[in-house]
Amino acid sequence: MAGKDLKLDNIRYNWPKLFIKPPEGDEIDAEDITSGLRFLDDDSDAVLTNTYANDAIMDGQAYSYSQVGMNTINSRFVLHYGDWYDYKMKKHEIARFFMQKGLYRIRTDAEPGIVKFVRAGNFTIKNPEDRSHYIQFTIPWENPSGVKWSLPYSDDLMEYDQDLWQYGMNLPNGIDLHYHYVNTHNFDIYNASDIDIDPVERYPLQIIVTGFHGKFDMVNETTGDEIVYTEPLEPEDKLVWDNLSVYKNGELDNGSSNLAWIRLKRGWNHFKIYGYDNVDIRFHFRFVYLN
Repeated sequence: MAGKDLKLDNIRYNWPKLFIKPPEGDEIDAEDITSGLRFLDDDSDAVLTNTYANDAIMDGQAYSYSQVGMNTINSRFVLHYGDWYDYKMKKHEIARFFMQKGLYRIRTDAEPGIVKFVRAGNFTIKNPEDRSHYIQFTIPWENPSGVKWSLPYSDDLMEYDQDLWQYGMNLPNGIDLHYHYVNTHNFDIYNASDIDIDPVERYPLQIIVTGFHGKFDMVNETTGDEIVYTEPLEPEDKLVWDNLSVYKNGELDNGSSNLAWIRLKRGWNHFKIYGYDNVDIRFHFRFVYLN
């Protein structure tokens, strides 16, 4: 998403904070949308849909599959205003910000390293009859993926003082995690997500290979998944498995592969690259978390 991120390190708040990056623009503190606006909290519930199949001659139903569904994240605010003219102006400023088309990225100070990609749904701001000059309202964020994502990617710098990572992201204590290996043919990749990473399930994964000579063949021995590129590579070539497709030097080239892809189980995954050629390999993906 376009725009810069806020620097949240070493900042302490007395009230909960919501940080929003609009479809186009820099990330802001939600309370900067208009004066008198205060964020109260947000909440959401996970949606899991189980599907069953019917058989006309048998009782009951047989389980088919489960699917994480779209959910709603409700962000609650309170707005303080002066007279009626002040109310009208602030209501317009709130509507102008939240009614942009496209995906917003939101995160709170409770989970600064975890984000949601959402769209604002319909909301109502109504001048209270008691003229108290305070209005409480809710922004219902539509979360199409139904999950939360790590702010950084796996191959970003994994140091807490970089304002990218946080406690509660399933990261093992005291273990250095690596997602970039050079001239190593047996290595481990840690998936800190709450679920398996599977590109078929719309959880993106890129594997970038450079510096290799010959046919490339790699297997995730934890899942049994194997990807093969059958045409000979030169060290200057760049091979990218991008979800379900493979690209050589930026050009789609599925025909030279075994039409397979890699999944990552939760936790540790052991990989083996066949052969002894030099290789530079990098895994690029976001961790996925459930509500």
